[in-house]
Amino acid sequence: MLHDRNDERITVRPHKSIPLADGMPIVGSIKELSGDIRAFLTEQYLSHGPVFRIKVLHRSFTVLAGPDANQFAVRDGRELFSTKETWQEHTASFGAQRSLLTMDGPDHVRMRKIQRKGYSRGAIEVEIPRAVELAREQIREWPVNKTIPGLYSLQSIIADQIGMAATGVLPREYMDDLIYFFRVVLLTTLTKQRPRILQLAPRFKRARKRVLELGQEVIDRHAIEKQEDEKTDLIDDILKLAREEPEFLPQSDVLISVLGPFIAGLDTAASATSFMLYALLTHPDIMARACEEADRIFAQGELTAERLKEFDVIHRVVLETYRMYPISPALQRTAKKAFVFNNCEIPEGESIILATTVPHYLPDIYPKPEIFDIDRYTPERKENSRPGTFVPFGLGAHTCLGAGFAEVQMMLTIATILHEAELVMDPPDYKLKIDPRPGPKPDDKFGFQVVRHKRI
Repeated sequence: MLHDRNDERITVRPHKSIPLADGMPIVGSIKELSGDIRAFLTEQYLSHGPVFRIKVLHRSFTVLAGPDANQFAVRDGRELFSTKETWQEHTASFGAQRSLLTMDGPDHVRMRKIQRKGYSRGAIEVEIPRAVELAREQIREWPVNKTIPGLYSLQSIIADQIGMAATGVLPREYMDDLIYFFRVVLLTTLTKQRPRILQLAPRFKRARKRVLELGQEVIDRHAIEKQEDEKTDLIDDILKLAREEPEFLPQSDVLISVLGPFIAGLDTAASATSFMLYALLTHPDIMARACEEADRIFAQGELTAERLKEFDVIHRVVLETYRMYPISPALQRTAKKAFVFNNCEIPEGESIILATTVPHYLPDIYPKPEIFDIDRYTPERKENSRPGTFVPFGLGAHTCLGAGFAEVQMMLTIATILHEAELVMDPPDYKLKIDPRPGPKPDDKFGFQVVRHKRI
């Protein structure tokens, strides 16, 4: 097709048709998306290229995948993509109209700015000694030579640290209700792997009531407005905004923001830390190096933000865990308007999947990607330095606010565990099986035993 423009003759290629990913008749790719999503999306990227379609029962999605797609989303995502349609039902489960997850444009920018300090790396760094002590308290209660559930134990530590640093309330007595409530909400509203009617079950209603009680307890603890020279946390900033500008943040929308740190921590930081512990338990050579590093740094005195910078091996274990076991393998979005990517036309209103972590397993970027190799991040190799190839916490306008917070948590928690206890896998022959619902995490069979407590 030829067109004249400024007296030049240019060729305009017709838009390519978008290939359909592998799947079964009627149900489409439902089986594949109920398993290792990251692996399936990577497979389809290698077969079909950076744009392809997925069908799941009556729904269909256009997938954008690969390094170029990630850079495209960073550059143009604010203009092209919306999150409201994806997260609105989730937000409504808390009795709210809006949340940070459903906001786009100027309102989203503003809400991020209000919450940025509370979710920042600095928010946990100033509390490192207390965060270490909270971890120690639980580690020292782990029995010797008895099976300890991997994910649940780390969820308990991570939740306490989050509660202390971000909300001022330890959620220990609410743990089981938090886990169940958040899991059901995500399964029924975000991934839709369970019917919405599950929210009518008595167990869910009881859990919801308890979670809302926790949120109210956090609010009550912050009821007295602090002076300008007093230290404030995330909850203080949220409540101040609600008092001063109720039209922007009405009371109905406060609770989901107050509970936000727990929502994030139990489904992200705790899962990632569990994967990290699994990786160490299955790589004795790296475990030995990490133990030596932890013991050496703790021997210098109380762990601080400055000393945290001395972690090299443990930091690289975090990075490789992010690469191999991304807890957010893909992002759902809706096209705010029609656009073209890779010469494929995507219509307005289309449901989009940004397969952000596909590059994590591309051998031309990460050689032998199935091998856990922490030396990928040495100055000599820097395999994660190419733009769009390392995306563990999302990208663009909605990049995870708590990425730095979580990284500090993972390092200090694992370092404390290694310094306090000698662990072995239980059962010894356990092979990782990822539970993908609602987000990737080690399954319930992942456990460990304490061989001995080193400091008792």
